[in-house]
Amino acid sequence: MRARVSLGLALLLLAVKPALAEDVAIIHLVFTNDIHGYVDPRGATFMNPNFPPPLGGGASAARYLKELRASIEGDPNQAVLLVDAGDTWQGSPVGTITEGRVMADYFNELGYDAVTVGNHEFDKGKDVAISLSEGIEPQFICANIYDENDKLVDWIQPYRIVEKAGLRIGIIGAATPGTVDMAFEENVEGLHFGDIIPAVEKQRDILLNEELCDFVMLVVHEGLPFDAEEEWKELLARRSDVAQMKAKVHGAMDLAHLVENVPVIVGGHTHRGYREPWIDPYTHNMVFETFGNGSSVGHAILRVDRETGLILGYDTPRRDGVLVTLFEDEWWPEAKMAERLAPHIEEANEGLSEVVGRTTVELARRGKSNSVMGNFVTDAMRDAFKADWAFSNTGGLRTDLSRGNITAGDLLRLLPFGNSLVVVEMEGRMICQILDRKASRRSSGLFQSGAKVVVDPDAPEYRRLLEVEIAGGPIDPDRLYKVVTVDYLMEGNSGLDFLAQIPPDRAQYTQLLTRDALSRYLQRNSPVSPRVDDRFREERDGQVAPYLQTWVVQ
Repeated sequence: MRARVSLGLALLLLAVKPALAEDVAIIHLVFTNDIHGYVDPRGATFMNPNFPPPLGGGASAARYLKELRASIEGDPNQAVLLVDAGDTWQGSPVGTITEGRVMADYFNELGYDAVTVGNHEFDKGKDVAISLSEGIEPQFICANIYDENDKLVDWIQPYRIVEKAGLRIGIIGAATPGTVDMAFEENVEGLHFGDIIPAVEKQRDILLNEELCDFVMLVVHEGLPFDAEEEWKELLARRSDVAQMKAKVHGAMDLAHLVENVPVIVGGHTHRGYREPWIDPYTHNMVFETFGNGSSVGHAILRVDRETGLILGYDTPRRDGVLVTLFEDEWWPEAKMAERLAPHIEEANEGLSEVVGRTTVELARRGKSNSVMGNFVTDAMRDAFKADWAFSNTGGLRTDLSRGNITAGDLLRLLPFGNSLVVVEMEGRMICQILDRKASRRSSGLFQSGAKVVVDPDAPEYRRLLEVEIAGGPIDPDRLYKVVTVDYLMEGNSGLDFLAQIPPDRAQYTQLLTRDALSRYLQRNSPVSPRVDDRFREERDGQVAPYLQTWVVQ
């Protein structure tokens, strides 16, 4: 392999003796992740839900790329490298209804150099993922998806080599191994999602030693944490067992720490945008990620030593970092891209403007286990079957909704994944098990309706529940309750693996889509005024109620 020196030393050398222009190549790394089909114009409700500034979508991204490319045209020392880290189409009406066709047109029009595979590529089965890969030029790259014979599937390539500014750059792709737990079983039948690190290391060695690339980068559907400081502390605590770390990677931060000679990583999956890259203090590998949903593009200006392939450092195109929000008035939609996207947007808009109800308050997801949106959704789920309890995963709710009319399109954006409701006869003991696991400080939480719950999130497993009232009284571990949840969770996803063990005769798969249940609820109850209430509270160092002393699963 080529010799590598640390980024810190390289920056020091650069400061002492500035490199000549011809010795340094400038790579404009432009990156996206988790677009989820959001290439149509819309409001930036994450900034102001009532008066959202307009975003230009894919056509504004095209404007940004067009102006960037024009600004460096004719300069042999500069080039644009454009990549995407997966979850491309599922989530928005235009992405979902076109089953990714809109994204194939989008990627091809912009001239992406590499796109990798996200877990949501399989939400309508692997045939949709294959079709999208075949429609993109070049097709998906991914080094860790195998067929039943443990061979890389033939509809992807493990890497791509591009020539940019006189450099030979190897780009490796990888998908999250967790895809198998996040997709319906039939959607990934015959596929195996292998460990990322050995797959990447194998392709890296080929690219450096056989293909003689100047440097190698990774585009991966694993992301950065919401709290980098806390995650770094947790990573340091695991460093004593590197083999275990490699066997159970916790995200892009782990990859940056453990994989050598891959100095640039573009991640996704967590929707956690970083305005500056996360740089590992030991390896000095850099990780980039945007907030996703097509609201921005990332742009980092990499300085690369031509002789060694060393990343000397990076610059940002703007004072606020590497993320460029695609405000329509700043990046006026580019006409050619707007024209190409228009038929897909028109297809998706048919029927989505119908008003199905009204809310007097903003339906926001803020809150780990007690939010206005989460309470509204689970109340509607419970009401659909007059159940004792309803619960849903927090990640299934994909957007906030402003006060006022709610349309069919709003519900599709909120619940894009086509999940349906399941009615279950469930023992109180299992309800306690669900609540205890999801009460953990490290858990993603859950939304629920029908119970009043008090927890200590810092207590050990099986001691987190302090009080649980359901169906008008304290929970009875041995009683069967009528429960409503989504089929996604019934398959054991989101850390609730034990749900897959429920006997089939206790579960009724209704085939009623969650969003259809919400539509019915709105039609009967509008205007709705959900709120954050006392259904879920935290209390540190509290006492466990006597009736909860015996619920623990043996």
